[in-house]
Amino acid sequence: MGEKSDLFHCDEKLMTYDAAVVLEKIVDGLKQRKLSGTGEDGPICVELPLVAKLEISFKEKAKSGKSKKKLSIEIAWKEEDAVSLDS
Repeated sequence: MGEKSDLFHCDEKLMTYDAAVVLEKIVDGLKQRKLSGTGEDGPICVELPLVAKLEISFKEKAKSGKSKKKLSIEIAWKEEDAVSLDS
């Protein structure tokens, strides 16, 4: 079985405007097929494939007069996969 490692992780409370700025930087990187950032071990740069899988979900959890909403965006790929829009 392979080894997992976090290349970069962000988990902080931001104003929605600031979160949008972070997402815009990610969008710019996706357009250039290169994501960069600074992780625990220093700067990181990841080359992106031509095709990747995109998954977006928006969920709501409600109970006793309270609700919590969550937006999840996941982009995944396997480096050994051939270019294909079918799978």
